[in-house]
Amino acid sequence: MPWLAPNDAFARMSEAGPLNKITLLPSTTPHQGAPFDDPAFEQAVCRYDLTRGPLRLRAQLPPDQLLLMSFHGRQGQVYYSMTDRSATRGLIDVLILTRPQLDVVEANDAEDELPQDLRILSPTLEGFILLRAFAERPIERADARQRLLAMGCGLDSEMK
Repeated sequence: MPWLAPNDAFARMSEAGPLNKITLLPSTTPHQGAPFDDPAFEQAVCRYDLTRGPLRLRAQLPPDQLLLMSFHGRQGQVYYSMTDRSATRGLIDVLILTRPQLDVVEANDAEDELPQDLRILSPTLEGFILLRAFAERPIERADARQRLLAMGCGLDSEMK
């Protein structure tokens, strides 16, 4: 019954920060935070609303720094997930869009070139991306938070 709960995952993420922007979530410590939170990970969120256009998530990732990304619909369901291992030459470039938006993007693609971005269909107009950066030791937490903040998340039209 999560779709009936007034304080669902999307509502809680809405309190974290504005749309189309990376927002750091509070650090967790052992025995504090949401169930199953791992204190070895710093977390951030990027909420989106696709009514104004597709969303782009882009980052140049340092090698051997674990990053987890999960893509959630309006009701909090995970519809896609990936890790830093999906990067091409250290670059993550993801376009999140609706079916009609994908049709427009594909119509504008060059016929003789493959897309350089990963295109993911969102099941809902609103959703969020949960980002987790691994910090093996407490001293690495600040670096993990900086890696998250260095990621770009915004409307595709504004990130070109």
